[in-house]
Amino acid sequence: MSKVTVGCRFPNGLILTVGKVDVALNGSNSSTVIGGHGLTEVDAGFWDAWLERNKGLSFVRNGKVFAHEKAKNTKAEAKEKAKEKSGLEQLDPNKAPVGIKAAE
Repeated sequence: MSKVTVGCRFPNGLILTVGKVDVALNGSNSSTVIGGHGLTEVDAGFWDAWLERNKGLSFVRNGKVFAHEKAKNTKAEAKEKAKEKSGLEQLDPNKAPVGIKAAE
């Protein structure tokens, strides 16, 4: 069976479901990280089926989750996107968002 390597920018990864099959993607907190993306090898047929059902999701359209047949291509794209934010980064305690006050 052919495989793809999936890059996932989310800290805790993501669980992909097709039918009754679940696949857990590594996230940026995993041990296999390149450019802030967790990397996971997934069956290509599973990925294609999941992607067809979920291609309209914003995080797919925005490239927070992506895959390539060759792992080196996934690694290259992850490196290119290293400075992009996922929106799930930790807050800087010295720079509270507007409208939020630090605890005293």
